[in-house]
Amino acid sequence: MTVPHMSTALRRGDYLQIAAERMAVDDIAASEGYARVEWVELIADPVFLKPISRPEVEREIAVVFCHGLPGPVMLPEGDQWTLGEVDGERARWDEAHPWWPTEHNLVFASSSLAAGPHFLRSRIEGPALLEQAARSVPTQPQPRAAAFNKPARALMVGDYLQTHAVRHPAWDMQIDEGFHRVEWVGHLAGAALAAVLNDPGWARGRLTLASVHGLSGMLLLPDAPVTVLTQPNPERRRWDEDTAWHSLPHYELAGATEPDLAEQQRIDSELRPPPTRSEEQLYPSRFSTPDKRALHLHGVDAIRPVAASQLPWPHGLFKCPYADRATHLAATYPKGHGTTAHAELFTQLRKDDFAACPYHQADDWGAIADAVLAFAAAQRDSGDEPVDRSAYAAPLSDRDRGWFRSLINGRIRWDTGAQHLTDGQHRLCALRAADVTVVPVHGRHLPDHDETEPAVDARTHARRTVADYWNNRATALFGPGRHSRLLTRLLIRYPRLRALLPKDE
Repeated sequence: MTVPHMSTALRRGDYLQIAAERMAVDDIAASEGYARVEWVELIADPVFLKPISRPEVEREIAVVFCHGLPGPVMLPEGDQWTLGEVDGERARWDEAHPWWPTEHNLVFASSSLAAGPHFLRSRIEGPALLEQAARSVPTQPQPRAAAFNKPARALMVGDYLQTHAVRHPAWDMQIDEGFHRVEWVGHLAGAALAAVLNDPGWARGRLTLASVHGLSGMLLLPDAPVTVLTQPNPERRRWDEDTAWHSLPHYELAGATEPDLAEQQRIDSELRPPPTRSEEQLYPSRFSTPDKRALHLHGVDAIRPVAASQLPWPHGLFKCPYADRATHLAATYPKGHGTTAHAELFTQLRKDDFAACPYHQADDWGAIADAVLAFAAAQRDSGDEPVDRSAYAAPLSDRDRGWFRSLINGRIRWDTGAQHLTDGQHRLCALRAADVTVVPVHGRHLPDHDETEPAVDARTHARRTVADYWNNRATALFGPGRHSRLLTRLLIRYPRLRALLPKDE
């Protein structure tokens, strides 16, 4: 159970969420990603913030020092998640082994120490929360990913920083638990540093500021060694890149500078050990096929041309004037085959039927698709340079320019190999009905992979989809041969006969 608390209401003994997610190949403990707060400093007048980063109404900023973290975290205003139930053994161990000095001066300028712990805020539980069997050290402890140390000033975007060094019992920590991807780095030194800290010597001459994946605050690191993974799991790395949390600082501190990337890379190359094959073998793939893994690792998200015959049929057309007919047809199929039912509906609709649907009201769907694909190609080739979309929409009618914008902003969304469209079912139906065989689709795909074949007209594709399904059902019942072919034709022509089939496929 988790409980929200305002950042400025956090107190010693709370277990703060300091890592919200991890793409794991192993188990994730219930208390993973939470660390015990050891003290909290409240800054009432953060004069060191740039004006753009200061709230309109001045409020306190909370800076928390947590067990196992390499530096304090400056939290944004608002709620933070804490554990509502804390394992008693871990709570007692953490309190008996403090990470930060128990006797300390205030680190941050204009700050005050938050009041003592709020008793009864978190319920401390005994052995019931942890399996008794898990309390004994295993004969073969969980292997841990290799890591190395480097100066905090050399921390780079893309490094997997150890943000949580220990979760008791330490032997229970998983392969790459506690390491999270750095998404932004800044430095603070000299007079700018003196404006933030009561004693600039605490930072050892430089404060490294970091935004880290899964951490809802800015990590502040003194210039001391930090630990980073030698060879992160490539599948996790790509996932984290695609689901970045905060690629900017949570707060903009006056005088903060961007690091010298060349110097960072030089230091890193001198210290980072070479990768080993044994390290790769720590991470079993989360993907069932090499193609799915390749799409995850090397895929890109953009608009590209896709043959409509490669795309799935709708799974549910909301507000479609023929939704009742689709529902009636879907009832003749086993659960989970609604897309085939929609393909069958497409074979039954005529030009006048499509014309009655507001999603089909366009002057030239083929020209719209061509204009969108031309714009997407120009955008892909332009690098970081903006592309004027109006030039590509200019030849279209006023009505079609609206559909052009919708296919760029709203998009037909489909990742290669997916079973369903994420968005764009109505517009894809309109493109199919207009005999457009190659359509603009946004989604994850391999950049050099051609998805424009086979360019089959939609009605033929729909008939084949329905025929293939019923042929497979008939063959499963009678085996291949004349009887199965005859049954297939009958099931397609007379849908009522489908009720006579066995319920289980």
